[in-house]
Amino acid sequence: MNNKSIKSEISKSSWRLWLVKKLLKDHIDKEEIYTFISSIFENGNKLKESFEKPIDDSDENELLRNILKLNDKTVEDVMVPRADIVAISIKDSFQKILDTIDYNSHSRMPIFEDNLDNVIGMIHIKDIISNIEKKDFKIKEIIRDILYVAPSSPVLDLLKRMRKSKIHLGLVVDEHGGVDGLVTIEDLVEEIVGEIEDEHDAEDNEIKIKKINSKTFVIDTSLSLKELENLIKINLDNEIKEEINSVGGLIYYLAGKIPLVGEKFIYNDQVSFEIISVNKRRIEEVKVLLI
Repeated sequence: MNNKSIKSEISKSSWRLWLVKKLLKDHIDKEEIYTFISSIFENGNKLKESFEKPIDDSDENELLRNILKLNDKTVEDVMVPRADIVAISIKDSFQKILDTIDYNSHSRMPIFEDNLDNVIGMIHIKDIISNIEKKDFKIKEIIRDILYVAPSSPVLDLLKRMRKSKIHLGLVVDEHGGVDGLVTIEDLVEEIVGEIEDEHDAEDNEIKIKKINSKTFVIDTSLSLKELENLIKINLDNEIKEEINSVGGLIYYLAGKIPLVGEKFIYNDQVSFEIISVNKRRIEEVKVLLI
């Protein structure tokens, strides 16, 4: 997209709809984010002054101000703090990795050796899915590069690095090499358009259990195994509970692959799981029937 076409789009009335469409096309349009934001600053005071004038739509006004504020923000301002990082150990079993991804619904996760201060790269969900049925699969084969960034780095500089490198997860490290936090391209985009609620965020706000009758339930696969045990009054094997946290992880364990809608799996001749819905990333719903 050239600057002329960007300026033409800027003159249109609905900033928010246009920007959201551009940024979130095919999840996030990686090639246009930095070009768009850079063009705003390159056009100088004329655009800045026009942004500061009253705009009919308060959401659009807030969006424009958020874009301008990016120039003063550092990575430390937007990062996920160390305590909240969800990561994978290189020693984790394939099943545990599947369960961690399914339970947290992240598309990318850092992977480490020994501890979080020794991150060796990241794992992408699509690489996991494409290798799920391979018996001789080794997790080291799909480790991707990760960016390393200082807390004081400007957000716009990181956005530019992500665009050029096509690496969309950065590890925030201090001067001693310790991990302070993590930042994704989604975090940077949310600084402009506000929090992006995906289908998994929406699911968290919905009821996870639908009771059909005393022996039949339709449940969301993010339901924990403890919640499942309480619901259907059975005790799962301790070995399974040590490795698996969610119903989705249990289904992967029983199936040994990404299951298809309509497939059924039996656990210990006690309960049947029928796949109700699956998307590209995860099993969404299953029907649970007590036998």
